[in-house]
Amino acid sequence: MAHRDRSDRILTDWDRVFDALADPSRRYVLEYLHDRSEPASVWDLAVALAVRTTDLPPDEVDVQVVQQAEVGIVHVHLPKLQAADLVESGGDGVSLTEHAETLPLFTPAYRGVVRPVGDEEERREP
Repeated sequence: MAHRDRSDRILTDWDRVFDALADPSRRYVLEYLHDRSEPASVWDLAVALAVRTTDLPPDEVDVQVVQQAEVGIVHVHLPKLQAADLVESGGDGVSLTEHAETLPLFTPAYRGVVRPVGDEEERREP
């Protein structure tokens, strides 16, 4: 019976990982955190996501767009990423978990798994 409980837990964890990876904004948050050497503040994540979605430089993005991104990060994206054990947040900011670092999300062969939508088009252009 214990083995069955463990299998159900593992299946649920993978379901949560796939659910977290289903959204391009969450994949971008993972990519952003992976490319940093230290934790990021929620505001930094919101600015990066707003820049990504508007295709504008950080100093040209409307503060309301950043605030909307921040609300989405706090209330939707971080909870899903935390439920999947992919990110953790604390006093120093948001960072990838050790578990996230062990998954094949950031290896060269699998880098496309977390690469945001749109990068494929950029890679195809000569």
